Amino acid sequence: MLILDRMCFDLCLTTGVLQMRKTNKRKVSALLVVVLTGVLSACGEQEPDPERVASWREDYCSDLSTWQRLTHDPPEKGYDNEPGLTAAAVISAAKVIDREHLDHAGSHILYDTAQAVSHNDQDAEKRVSEYCAAVGFETLMKYL
Repeated sequence: MLILDRMCFDLCLTTGVLQMRKTNKRKVSALLVVVLTGVLSACGEQEPDPERVASWREDYCSDLSTWQRLTHDPPEKGYDNEPGLTAAAVISAAKVIDREHLDHAGSHILYDTAQAVSHNDQDAEKRVSEYCAAVGFETLMKYL
């Protein structure tokens, strides 16, 4: 909270220095509120880097694809991955997608992923596979 001096104070802004006197305190206070509101509202609205977004989506879809192969296809000899470990990786990647709000409107990627890998929910698995297909990783999805 700003405490205003009764007589005057100097306020440094990027555009220069405003000298406030008793007579224009309200005008400068209103201007200060507008400037600070604009600056603070812009801070939280930055979009993530498109390369990072693509990387997060690729990680998620790749982990989902690995989990699908291990769950639906019999493992090859000497293939040590377990569906439980890959399920944890898929859920971890889904948390990033959810946290960054990269799922599509009306989609619940984290919930659907958890339902698919933990409860063998085929409808949820279809929805997350469709998500990966929609963001450009349809070739990774064996089970659409």
